[in-house]
Amino acid sequence: MFYSKQKKQFNTLNRRTFFLLTLKFTFLSLISARLFNIQITNSTKYKTLSKNNQINLEVIYPLRGLIKDRFGRIIANNIKVFDLYIIPERTKDIELTLKNLSNFINIKFSHKREIINLSKKIKKFERIKIIENLDWQTLELLESNKYYLDGIELIQHFNRIYPESEFFSHLLGYVNKPSKKDLNLPYISKMPMLNIGQQGIEKSFNELLVGKPGSREIEVNSSGRIIREISRKPSSKGKDIQLSLDSKLQKFLFTNLNNFKAGAIVVMNIDNGEILSMASSPNFNSNLIIKKPNKNYWEKLLNNPLAPLTDRTIQGLYSPGSTFKMIVAIAALKHKVVKPSDKFFCEGKINFGDRFFHCWKNKGHGDMDIISAIKESCDVFFYELSIRVGIDKIAKVAKDFGLGQIYQFELLNQKKGIVPSKQWKKQTLNENWYGGETLIAAIGQGYVLSTPLQLAVMTSRIASGGKKVLPAILKKTNQNDFDIMKEYSEPLKIINKAMFKVVNEQRGTANKSKSSNFNFSGKTGTSQVKKITMEERESEDFRNIEIEWKNRDHALFVGYMPSDKPKFAISIVIEHGGSGAATAAPIAKEVFNFINKNKYL
Repeated sequence: MFYSKQKKQFNTLNRRTFFLLTLKFTFLSLISARLFNIQITNSTKYKTLSKNNQINLEVIYPLRGLIKDRFGRIIANNIKVFDLYIIPERTKDIELTLKNLSNFINIKFSHKREIINLSKKIKKFERIKIIENLDWQTLELLESNKYYLDGIELIQHFNRIYPESEFFSHLLGYVNKPSKKDLNLPYISKMPMLNIGQQGIEKSFNELLVGKPGSREIEVNSSGRIIREISRKPSSKGKDIQLSLDSKLQKFLFTNLNNFKAGAIVVMNIDNGEILSMASSPNFNSNLIIKKPNKNYWEKLLNNPLAPLTDRTIQGLYSPGSTFKMIVAIAALKHKVVKPSDKFFCEGKINFGDRFFHCWKNKGHGDMDIISAIKESCDVFFYELSIRVGIDKIAKVAKDFGLGQIYQFELLNQKKGIVPSKQWKKQTLNENWYGGETLIAAIGQGYVLSTPLQLAVMTSRIASGGKKVLPAILKKTNQNDFDIMKEYSEPLKIINKAMFKVVNEQRGTANKSKSSNFNFSGKTGTSQVKKITMEERESEDFRNIEIEWKNRDHALFVGYMPSDKPKFAISIVIEHGGSGAATAAPIAKEVFNFINKNKYL
């Protein structure tokens, strides 16, 4: 019994001894490894530090990724530029160097004095910037005359440039130094001086475009002078992105928009939702925004009453006018309050409550069914429909077809627009809905507001037979399997038939824009911005009188091509352009002709 206990105690002691010895050996190994690292592996580094020198870690900024159109054309690039510096310790006479330099570049006297005064305050080995972003002609002059310019140094870096800024300014945006809020982003926090996207695509895709920073270890002495570079880890360039846009089509849209003060056009691929072009006018020059100094240019933009910084394709809110009549017609057909053969008589106005609601055609259209009412854009027919359908059912259909919503994709700062309903008015204005407001909404006026992008999505969903087409700004490699709103399949057959007649039959509001080379369908719209008085309405020629630009109606058109197999949808808004039939529809014809000629089909 005694022997057994003694043996057990001996075994326990051996285990403890082994554990302590192992722990001690591990600890001594770690100390030895650390000493080896200090005395052998990094001996040079620590000898440096022992001489009152120090090791600094500098961040190497990455090159920003490129942005390309759908065919690989570069629309946001990086160009090599040079800044000119002077290093006081490398020149015998800084005033003479600056005087000689003035023979090649214009340096203001006040700037020369600043440089000279600064050279007396800083450390002699530190650089003083003289001028930035030298053009190539000046660069060649300086290089060939370096003998007379002791102390100067040219430092290379890269600037963002937009080769076709006038066509892509709203879409691409621009880059600038990060804000305090931006510096909280993990992929930017280490690079406070890196230019990052501030608007548009540049901002939406910052994380991809920025790239990964590199670093270098440098030895500096107690004065801050660099002694040598110890190690370097290169930065990684940002990723390139390819958009769904076509730069040639984008340019063509602007050739049309530039004939007007302000407007917007959106072209979409109905099959997959790709945005082929988005043009907003007036625009701005992104290159001038990022160029310093830019105060005067900023003030010019901010003081322009046409608001060129606003991207009208996603931020411009417009009454859709008669383009909204298709939504009312779909709602009426879906809820079976009207049959395709039902007719209403238009005598130019309708009495509802205590007032008259007028048709744009003073003498009326006569008997109208739903197809002819869309074709000739009869207001009275849609007043009648709206009374039967009601605003809430109209609102539900409008939202199903893409109005009154912000799309979840990469374009920031979209405006939601307004699809009014009884609940909306109560929540927003704390007021009840009145029946007369339904009639006004039925012709796309009153509270109804939409963006050109929303109108393009609406048109795509109508043309596709009810597919829930969603917009995309990146080029896609496959088709989208959009959900289909089957409950609208039958109503849409009638609507698409009517839209064909708008363009391709006599008395259709866009018939003058009919093409003999291809067919397209659509709907015109004229959005009233000023109330028409009774006196004006009774005048025979009030529509022909010259009206001040700001009081003219907005001109709209939505459409698609080809009519039989829709592939491309378009929405056009020309601010104060007058009639949609006279102004916007001809633009659609030109754009579709461009698409047809360039074999997009």
